[in-house]
Amino acid sequence: MDSDALTRPPVAPVHDEVARFLAEHRRALVRVALGLTREPAGAEDLVQDTAVRLLRHWDKVRTARSPFAYARTMLVRLYLDQVRGTEVEVVGARRREPVAPDEIAHLESVDAAVSMIAGLPPRARAVLTLRYVEDLDDRAIAEVLGITRSTVRVTAHHALRRLSVTETARRGRQDRPGPREPR
Repeated sequence: MDSDALTRPPVAPVHDEVARFLAEHRRALVRVALGLTREPAGAEDLVQDTAVRLLRHWDKVRTARSPFAYARTMLVRLYLDQVRGTEVEVVGARRREPVAPDEIAHLESVDAAVSMIAGLPPRARAVLTLRYVEDLDDRAIAEVLGITRSTVRVTAHHALRRLSVTETARRGRQDRPGPREPR
């Protein structure tokens, strides 16, 4: 046995280190996952899959300049890998518990926003989530997604334009009068 092994403090098992890391950063990872998947169960699954990868690659994560940024990058790339080549059909909002009348307008606008964002391609959802939920700049988003800053800007521009067109069309349908009564 070498003398260094006797003088070094015992190393905590990797599982314990990862568990402490997740205890500290889980809420933030779930927030990003919700921004990407738009459903709580899918977000939880994504965070769990990320935790498995964290365990496998903990030496890299632990020594990274920013372990949370590394984990967030893992989560986003795992999401993009999972949805690559799959089409997601947005059927509609889930049934909710009864709410007070003053909250209905707010919930309708949130549901509309969620539906519109869910209709975007996965990379566009990732860019908007990282920009507006995580408040990352284009450089950081480019690093997370492994794309150029100009691709981030173009993707965000197209996504926001698509959301604007969708919202304008939705409002136009609401403002249009219904069918006329026959005379």
